[in-house]
Amino acid sequence: MDLRTSLSTEAFCAAFVSALVSNGITSIRPRSDSARRGFQAVLDRLDEDISAAAQEDNREAMYSLLKIRTDLAPSSNGEFDNFESCLRSLQTSMVSSPNPAFADLRFNVSRSYAESSLEFLDRSWAELAKAAASDFRGPLRTAADEQHGLSVS
Repeated sequence: MDLRTSLSTEAFCAAFVSALVSNGITSIRPRSDSARRGFQAVLDRLDEDISAAAQEDNREAMYSLLKIRTDLAPSSNGEFDNFESCLRSLQTSMVSSPNPAFADLRFNVSRSYAESSLEFLDRSWAELAKAAASDFRGPLRTAADEQHGLSVS
């Protein structure tokens, strides 16, 4: 992994949301089983990239990825509160939660804006965000996804 710059956890989450929207995911229910599987898949992707950076002896990339991975790690009870909190912190720009009782997160960016914002990122970070979004989505989903916490358009 050729990460020449570092990225904050918040910037990674913004890139991740852009990649989700680019993949057609317009909202998630963070506490649903499918979202939890997706969050774990993103963490697994980060673990793989941390290992690759370590093997390449790229300490800057390794520490940057490790910081993001640590910030998004599940809490002691196994919930992805930190990941959800990071996504909710984007509420003034990219994310909204129209009815907190349902805990849905809607992504308020168009596909063209999302794709454009990924183009402005360092290529390696954009590729990581796209791979993480693809891992989050998992195998081709069915119409039942919306019922289980993913809205796909």
